[in-house]
Amino acid sequence: MDGVMRRAELGDFLRTRRERLAPDDVGLPAGQGARRRAKGLRREEVAALAGISLPWYTSLEQGKDIRVSEQVLESLARTLRLSRDERVHLFLLADQRMPARIAEEAYDDIDAHALKPVLDRLDPFPAYVMDRRMNVVAWNRPAELLFGGFDAAGDGGRERNLLWLMFTKEEFKTRFGHWEQMAKDLTARFRTYYAKHIEDPWYQETVAALAASSAEFADWWTEHSVLCLRNGPDVAAHPESGHVKMVAHAFILADREDAVMTVYTPAPTEAVPEGMRCIEAVPEPAR
Repeated sequence: MDGVMRRAELGDFLRTRRERLAPDDVGLPAGQGARRRAKGLRREEVAALAGISLPWYTSLEQGKDIRVSEQVLESLARTLRLSRDERVHLFLLADQRMPARIAEEAYDDIDAHALKPVLDRLDPFPAYVMDRRMNVVAWNRPAELLFGGFDAAGDGGRERNLLWLMFTKEEFKTRFGHWEQMAKDLTARFRTYYAKHIEDPWYQETVAALAASSAEFADWWTEHSVLCLRNGPDVAAHPESGHVKMVAHAFILADREDAVMTVYTPAPTEAVPEGMRCIEAVPEPAR
């Protein structure tokens, strides 16, 4: 039943996108008077423009059980002048995984300045936003105090990458209790990012650089462990203010599936005022 409903929804979506286009929108003659009764483009026009047969396109619009390739979907998206969101929706209805190169085109750079006021409102809870490469792109002051800051230069542009920090920076490692389990979990989560964007050379280069810099990463990466995004009891510690047990809560931003916001709150066993004072007691770092 789910397949029938999905195909019917796909057919209806294609029909409505076809009917909203006028012939001159796609460079076709408009026709005259009663000779053109069809609303928008005709099926045969869409098929010809997309480079597919009319019977095949008709079957697709009628919700019949046929498989659609990535190339056909891309061609239909161009022909029907689909927007970014409509393009994503088309692949979803066709039950096709969005190709990495298309998914990456779907989003502009994350606007850190727009997110900063939201993160600041979460104070005194440490919070940050990371992108699809696990780079921290925006954070609030409690997060900077808890993790030792994200402004350091160097490391070939990896100074704000959580995985890189976790394996190569000794000071960063001290911020976590049970570092080994935390590092393994982060590696397993990164593996899912890697799989989604395996065609992006950045991931290959980063894995190679980490393997060369950390024997632990090189060993654990070969295990091929995977872990999807989920909340978990992440225990953090601050070397100056003492141990503060914090739980990480991860949220995918509604309008940015490639961005994740993580907010740390005191563990249930931690007294909230005491835990927050531990963080706030650390002086603001000099700029």
